[in-house]
Amino acid sequence: MRKLSLALLLSVAIALANVVGGTSALKKDFFDPSVLKIDETKYLGTFVYNATVILEDGSKVKLYDLFRDKPTLLLLSYYTCEGSCPLRIDNLNRLMKKSDTLKNRDFNVLVLSFDEKDSLETLKKFKELHGPFGAQWIFGLIAKEDIETLTSSVGFRFFYSERDKTFVHPNVYIFVAPDGRIARYLFGVNPKERDVRIALAEAEGGKITPNSFVDLALLVCYTYDPSRSTFVVNPTILFGGIGFAALGGVLILALVSSKLLKREV
Repeated sequence: MRKLSLALLLSVAIALANVVGGTSALKKDFFDPSVLKIDETKYLGTFVYNATVILEDGSKVKLYDLFRDKPTLLLLSYYTCEGSCPLRIDNLNRLMKKSDTLKNRDFNVLVLSFDEKDSLETLKKFKELHGPFGAQWIFGLIAKEDIETLTSSVGFRFFYSERDKTFVHPNVYIFVAPDGRIARYLFGVNPKERDVRIALAEAEGGKITPNSFVDLALLVCYTYDPSRSTFVVNPTILFGGIGFAALGGVLILALVSSKLLKREV
């Protein structure tokens, strides 16, 4: 029994080492998400470009007309996305529905597509699939001639993988003050109620606040795997979860082995 326990511990330890080592090796081959990192020191406090926006009824308005003297949470997405865009929107929508604080707060959520191939039809299909959305939500398309200027004005970089038919882009919630200045970036796809509430208060008061730390694992939905010549889900979170699971397994086995050894003695 003692030999069996030691063998199991050794095998799990080796597996854990392979996972950790494999993760390090993979990181060297995968697309570096830092190239899409937003330089907050450069963009915080600057003005979002006043682009032309096409609303779901087909009307055209200027972006600043949609701020309506309220803080605005800007989501740059695309409506045919099957990755993080719907997740980012769904999680925020769910949070807003269950939070009494956010329900009673006066702000806008503006979802704009940076994909020039999006249309009013894809917009409406997205809303039908992921709705319903409250009155705070506004959906639209950025006029094609303004996409690059608008996204550049907030430091939002992206590119399209023709092979994989997907955009690689930052996962970010952008908080904009009523006058059009960028007040805060929140990265990831699962915002916390407290973070959203504070960021909205900052935007409303015109306070500009950088993040002290940004986990690059939260930054992009896909990374490039050259060995497979394709974009895949970022492995950092995946291997991190496996590593913690394996470590937990080692600790459990160690505890069980300790008890068994005591009994044998």
